Amino acid sequence: MSWERASFCRTGMVILATTISPLISVAQTAVATVAVGNSPIAVAANPATHKIYVVNHLDNSVTIIDGTTHATSTVSVENRPEAVAVNPMTNRAYVTNAGADSVSVIDGSTNAVTATLRVGSYPQALAVNTVTNKIYVANNFGHSVTVIDGATNATATIQVGQGPRGIALNSLTNKVYTVNYGSQDVTVIDGATGSTTAVPIGKHPWAIAVDSKADKIYAVNEDSASVAIIQGATNTATTVGVGAIPFAVEVNPAQKKAYVLSYGNDTMAVIDGATDSVSKAVSLGTHPQAIAIDGQSDQIYVANQRTANVTVIDGKTNSPVMKVDAGTIPFAFAIDPSAHLVYVTNFSSNDVTVIRGPSVQTTRDGSR
Repeated sequence: MSWERASFCRTGMVILATTISPLISVAQTAVATVAVGNSPIAVAANPATHKIYVVNHLDNSVTIIDGTTHATSTVSVENRPEAVAVNPMTNRAYVTNAGADSVSVIDGSTNAVTATLRVGSYPQALAVNTVTNKIYVANNFGHSVTVIDGATNATATIQVGQGPRGIALNSLTNKVYTVNYGSQDVTVIDGATGSTTAVPIGKHPWAIAVDSKADKIYAVNEDSASVAIIQGATNTATTVGVGAIPFAVEVNPAQKKAYVLSYGNDTMAVIDGATDSVSKAVSLGTHPQAIAIDGQSDQIYVANQRTANVTVIDGKTNSPVMKVDAGTIPFAFAIDPSAHLVYVTNFSSNDVTVIRGPSVQTTRDGSR
């Protein structure tokens, strides 16, 4: 199997925080390399506990990294884990096990699996609503979403389009969105009632992100070289062209921007949310693999798998400012914003690169 592109896992992520008049120190370096399990494919951070959860796909395990000491512990999960999400309000981590049709629940206080829940066929992605304490699991082969009650671990199933492979939500409107590769649409789930609406978009939608503040949804159409922008209030969609083979998208609501990686021409399209148009195409390293945004510092991080490094982009100018060396095939990101640390899983070197991000201070006069 080739890992030259994220074949089954959405590897973008975003951490956002509101700051006033940031003053940013731009020096960024790799401060540690932490050994983990075999083929680390996904990662998530708990900003409340500064613990990092790394999914080891071929080891059927999760490595938990202490963000302060970089000490590790390992927890066994079921077959072929692929995705992870954290609820910092309850100190729980949730891991999809695609080969076992299950989700493992990890207690962050004990680093132990407290429950294994049966879900649909091939759970591929998940999202957590911290307001309602519900976890939504996209079952790619089951054409469904399993809804987990975080308080009781009770589950319910909602049918969606064919082949949901990405999922995102808006906790402000209590809506959940899946991109369905086979039926070429987005399913909108009302979190209160479980009712669904289908929104047709482009060919083979691959990834999805939500701007909760603007109530906009960005769905990447891999084989249409486009992004569908859906208005959350009306479910109406418009289409914007981007580079060939787009496969990842993230948003920065504070800046009203969306960022789309395209594998076919090694670019990142910057979409202006005010005009719903591409304002810039940024050239990247060979074969970008994953994207993350630190909304606190307005820095964008892109993992370049063939050059084994991370491109750091200034969100104010949308220009690359530096590259930081990583391991072999950097694959996924997590950011702990208050610790100013970026975690990059390296799929083939079986480790995690820890990057010290810029510190952010505020000034009274609004200057940077």
